[in-house]
Amino acid sequence: MDNQMLTTFVGVIALCMILITAVIVLIGIQAFKTMQRVREFIGHAQNELSFLSTKAALTLHELNELIIQLKGETFTLSQKALEALHEAHEMIDYLHDQTKSLALKASNGIAKVTMGSLLIGALSQLLKKKSQ
Repeated sequence: MDNQMLTTFVGVIALCMILITAVIVLIGIQAFKTMQRVREFIGHAQNELSFLSTKAALTLHELNELIIQLKGETFTLSQKALEALHEAHEMIDYLHDQTKSLALKASNGIAKVTMGSLLIGALSQLLKKKSQ
């Protein structure tokens, strides 16, 4: 019986070893399939990231061009604003000169009227004295 029990015991151990080997092989196959899926996922993610980074680079390039364009337009607007300020300054100088000229003319006219008024008043008094 010892031989038969030993044979049964060895048979059970061999069967367990076969089952353990089968389980290890199945785990290996599943690990291999999982690794393939992981590689596919990583490849897909790399493609998506590459696409997104290219898209981001294009967007940044377009933004850079837009900023350069806006900078140019802003410079043009500043130049136009400076020209408008210069024209306004020239117009104010012109108005100042014209106002000054008109004030001098008005002052001369007032002086003439005042002198004429004084002359008429003097003539009036002279004529009053002669008529008396």
